[in-house]
Amino acid sequence: MLMRNIKFILFTFCLAFSLTTHAASILDSLFHQSSDPVAGNPKGKLTIVEFFDYQCAHCINMASIIQTIIKQNPDVRIVFKEYPIRGPMSELASRAALAANMQGKYYTLHHALLTTDKDINEKNILVIAKANGLDAAKLKKDMNSKTVKDMIQVNLALAKELGIAGTPAFFIGKTNAQKTEDVNFVLGEMTQAEVKEALKKSGS
Repeated sequence: MLMRNIKFILFTFCLAFSLTTHAASILDSLFHQSSDPVAGNPKGKLTIVEFFDYQCAHCINMASIIQTIIKQNPDVRIVFKEYPIRGPMSELASRAALAANMQGKYYTLHHALLTTDKDINEKNILVIAKANGLDAAKLKKDMNSKTVKDMIQVNLALAKELGIAGTPAFFIGKTNAQKTEDVNFVLGEMTQAEVKEALKKSGS
């Protein structure tokens, strides 16, 4: 716990430094990037932004918690930032999920990939996609498109600018937040209670 607190303090300092220079632009990139997949209530007053990797054990643990948050909080929107930092298979999964968004099934495939007991590879991703009602041939084509690859590069650049080195990383605040100090940052896995507390703090 002490180590996590130290990491939080160090990151908060770096975040404050980078955000004060162009806060409005950063907040817009975090909360309102038009290409980002969104789950929950798209017009929710509170937003959770999650940077994650499909091969991150802590991100996998968060999958059921995020799903419950969506079900129990009708005024919350979740913005997903694909952040594949654990190798080629992580990037492959991210490209597949973003391609699924083109079929209106981002969250379906996203959650399936995080909770599968299969290894993450192209064959299994396509099997999982087909089992969840996606057009596997279209998915394979779209996941290799420049559009999808560019989306990931945008996220990687934003994460670098913010100094995010690990996953999961969360930014939680009012959807219309105008000041960076109104956005709460959490690095690492959270319990259900901690997410609820962060939402409560953000909404007050």
